[in-house]
Amino acid sequence: MWSFRLHIVIRILLTLGFGAAAIYFWIYTPFWLLSGWMTLFFVLMIFNLIHFTERSDRDLSNFLMAIKQSDFTNTYPQVGKKTKNLYYAFNLITSEFIRIRNEKESNFHFLKTVVEHSGVPLMAFDVATEEISLINQSLKELFHLPHFTKLESLDRIDSKLVKSVRELDVNDRLLSKVLIKGELTYLSIQARELVLQGVRHKVVAFHDINSELDQKEVESWQKLIRVMTHEIKNSVIPISTLAEVINDLVVADDGTSRIKELDNEDEEDLVVSMKTIEKRSKGLVKFVTSYGDLAKVPKPQLEQVDLKELVADLVTLEHKELERAGTSIEFYPTSGGAVELTIDPEMIEQVIINLIKNAHEALKESQQSSPKIQLRLSKYAHEVVLTVEDNGPGMDQETLDQVFIPFFTTKKEGSGIGLSYSKQVMRAHKGNLKVRSKLGEGTTFELRFWKAHE
Repeated sequence: MWSFRLHIVIRILLTLGFGAAAIYFWIYTPFWLLSGWMTLFFVLMIFNLIHFTERSDRDLSNFLMAIKQSDFTNTYPQVGKKTKNLYYAFNLITSEFIRIRNEKESNFHFLKTVVEHSGVPLMAFDVATEEISLINQSLKELFHLPHFTKLESLDRIDSKLVKSVRELDVNDRLLSKVLIKGELTYLSIQARELVLQGVRHKVVAFHDINSELDQKEVESWQKLIRVMTHEIKNSVIPISTLAEVINDLVVADDGTSRIKELDNEDEEDLVVSMKTIEKRSKGLVKFVTSYGDLAKVPKPQLEQVDLKELVADLVTLEHKELERAGTSIEFYPTSGGAVELTIDPEMIEQVIINLIKNAHEALKESQQSSPKIQLRLSKYAHEVVLTVEDNGPGMDQETLDQVFIPFFTTKKEGSGIGLSYSKQVMRAHKGNLKVRSKLGEGTTFELRFWKAHE
């Protein structure tokens, strides 16, 4: 820095000296030619001074233009005291930019390799033009398409698939059935959105869930058959036993009828046995009818509803009856205004009432000294959660695993279809019904409603 200042001072002094000499020789001496030379030197020194002072600006300008054009090939010699520090800084910055660029390229190739070799089929496209910007090998193998550049190319697979991907909301999940090479495939489709250099891109993941569904289907059938077998055996075995008793009463050993030989006691046993068979048969018919009803959940009649108001009204409705039974019920709504959802209010009311009734019955059986039911409504970015919690006896893991299986019940007079029906209602609303419980710590049911991005 001092060297630079010294050069500036020397050039200013020389410039002033040549200027003064030119004036002196022109005015006070007859050597006008020498005055002309002094003037020439004066002008040259001015240009030299300007060139010297602007040299650093030129170097800095060239350096910044090189950075703008991503040209890091220039190196600056670190010679000369006046430019040594500046060129050292230039070389240091250039080296750092080269390191950052190499690191970015390395990360890019790493992520590209990860995406390409990912087992999850992935695709990204420009939302405005629907041009494909990324597809990986798993996606090509899933759809048997070696290459495609536009979203509409998926029409070759299924026209509904293109519409589903196009209309799929960010963070939403869609289950879709697609016919690929003559084979029905179930796909779980999820989307994320990102903005790169002002351009919106949608990243879509396709999950082939055939194997998971097959496994779940087998498990569900096994559980359902186990429950149904238990229920049917409870009715059929007594019917079979009573039929055998009746046969012994009315049929002789030689196969002839002996109804006329029955005494009063045998007739009374016969009547009781027939009534029991009738009762058990009707119960079995009712069981089969209930199974048919469970399989036919009506389509929700959707409308815009304030869930906070709906729950508050239900709590008010149930409060007096529960209070008479010694059970307190409390509702803790989310802060803020209304919680607007598109639901079938009657179906959701039935689900909530069913959960409140179940909680009340569990509390009655537990002999809890301070039985209480709490409902909490929480609102998040993409979902609304309503919890129904009790401080009853809770459930063990075995019961918890079967609680949503049709006809499974721990109640003496329960049908076992309430929770299963409630879960189907929530699924019909693209939501879910979940449960958490521990023995001695109570039970919490969660109604999760998907809420579109506002």
